[in-house]
This record gives sequence, C-alpha cells and structure tokens, in this order.
Amino acid sequence: MAHYSLNINRCNWSTLIAYCELMNNQNWDDIRYVLAVAEHGSLNAAATVLGVTHATVMRRVAACEARCERPLFEKSQSGYRVLPEAIPILRAMSNVADAVLATERTIVGADQSPSGPVRIASTDSICQRVLPSIVAMIADRYPRIELSLLSANVHHDLSRLSADIVVRPTVDLGDNLVGQHVGDLAFAAYGDGNPDRKWLKLEGALSGSLAAKWMTDNVPADQMIGGADSFLVVQRLVAEGIGNALLPRLVGDADHRLNRLDVEGADFAVPVWVACLKEFALTPRFALVQKLLANELRQAVGLRSST
Repeated sequence: MAHYSLNINRCNWSTLIAYCELMNNQNWDDIRYVLAVAEHGSLNAAATVLGVTHATVMRRVAACEARCERPLFEKSQSGYRVLPEAIPILRAMSNVADAVLATERTIVGADQSPSGPVRIASTDSICQRVLPSIVAMIADRYPRIELSLLSANVHHDLSRLSADIVVRPTVDLGDNLVGQHVGDLAFAAYGDGNPDRKWLKLEGALSGSLAAKWMTDNVPADQMIGGADSFLVVQRLVAEGIGNALLPRLVGDADHRLNRLDVEGADFAVPVWVACLKEFALTPRFALVQKLLANELRQAVGLRSST
C-alpha cells in the first residue's frame, strides 16, 4: 500500500527549477531512493523494491536531506511519512525522475545495435528451474549481448527501467507492456504424506498471487500457519513436514519428498508471458532476446500445459 501519492500536475515549477539547481553535479540517483521511501513508507520496503540494503537506503536519504538542508520525512517506528513542508520538493523530484527516465527510455529504445545489456526479470521459481539453460543458450549464440537474470517475486516496473524483459506469470499483463503468451504455470497442492498437516501461508509479494487467493477462498483461517514469500522456500518447508502448500508443479513435482494431494480446485494454471515496454519492442537486442525466450519457453518443462 502506497503511503504517499505524488500529484505531478500540481507541481510548483519554480520549486522544480530550484531543486534542479540544488542537485546540479550531485548524485541524481538519490532521487529514486527518496521517492521509493515516500511511496512505500519505510526503509525496508524501499530497500526490497530497489534490491539494496536497508543501510544503503538510509544513507542515500540522509545524503539527500543534507543537500536539501532540511528533513524530508517524519521518522517513527511505524515508518517514514513525508513532511508537509517537503511535499513541493517531492513533487519536483517526481517530475525530475519522470523526465530523466523518459529520456533514458528514448535513448535505450533508439539503440539499433544487436549488442549490449539485457536484464531479464522473473520469479525465483522460474529463474531457478527454467531460465538458466535458456539464458546460457542465448549467451553462447550471441556473445555480444550481456544477459543478466533478476530473480524476485515482486513485479518489476519496466517504466522505471528496473528490468528490460519480464517472464511473468499473470492474468493481466498491463497496458504499457507488449508480449507473448508462452505457456501456463500449473499449480497443485502438496504435502509430506501426513494427513493432519495445516497449510502454509504465502507471504510478502506472493500474498497477492492467484495461489494465495485460492487459499483464502478455500482454506479456513484456523488451518493456516506461518509460511514464506518464496515458493522455493515453501517447498522446503513442506519437505520438512511443516505443513501442506500450494506450489507450482515445476517446483513441487521436482521434489521426490513431496506428494501431490487430491484437493478440489487446487489444479489450476496462470498464463506466463514474455514481455517488454512498448517503446522497446522494436529495439534489436530486446526484440531478439524476447523472441528467443518465447521460442524456448514454449518448449520448457513445466510451462507446456496446465494438464
């Protein structure tokens, strides 16, 4: 849940100009740290989204406040709240960030070279079980393309250039992305053979997944116990006899210690897409990698079918 919403349309442009002058020759990257804290309401949440440590976010926010010569947040045990007097600065920062990102997207999208960095983001399950061999094949065939694999269960915001291509299990791809449906991530219920086990919860980013929704709709609250924010971790917990769980079949079927349970409605599938920003769709290196990923994922074990 966002703790602060930036109203760009109400930005005071004189404040923006003043802030640009203030930040001249300084570290512009601090802006995204401050905006992440403003949006998510805490250092820890911002650190998770940005993929850095709590200490890094705290240091960058403090550096930005020092350059502004004023605090930007009211800090408490419950989180960080933007101070009323800092709202014009945060609005200006948001405009600066949007302008910089728009420029960067235009530059990246206009690059016609079939070489350079490509960051592929997906869930930890798909990154672990499916993508390494495909990435290795692409890297071997096209050595001038520098591939990185970003593993996280949060949705990367490609408009913020946090990744270039996503392999995303989702029903709704979103308006700003274009992609191809390459298969289905099938789910099933698993246990260790003990019929008296309770169910493991899906925490963190997984709490908004279709699997978590199924559990909410079908498992009584008193039958759920602590879980994890990763299907790979949940798999290990099931194997250790902690509880039953709903897992992607590419994770659950690969563990011989787990038994698939006959639970009504637990066998369903989520579409998997390979996608990028619309403005990147014709950029040669992104188009090439996206096409290769789509072709290989259509044949990948675990993504072929929901049956």
